[in-house]
Amino acid sequence: MNRVWKQFFKNLAWPVGIAVYVWGIVFASYYVDSLYKDRGVIVVVVFMVLPGLVFFVCETWRDAKRKVERENEKMIRILKGN
Repeated sequence: MNRVWKQFFKNLAWPVGIAVYVWGIVFASYYVDSLYKDRGVIVVVVFMVLPGLVFFVCETWRDAKRKVERENEKMIRILKGN
């Protein structure tokens, strides 16, 4: 398999993974709702809020990392005298 195909499948993994996750939530909610009346909503809330929180923390971390890297680059330019 050449590099183009490998990159194509890497790029395709996120959308497919998200779709599988969402469908998993839907089916888990239906299953839980069939076992315990009106408890399927809890599954949806937990499994939709949790990834949102994780995404928020990851993006905040990346933003802080980029900011520190820009500050470091600025300090290096100042020290070099450019």
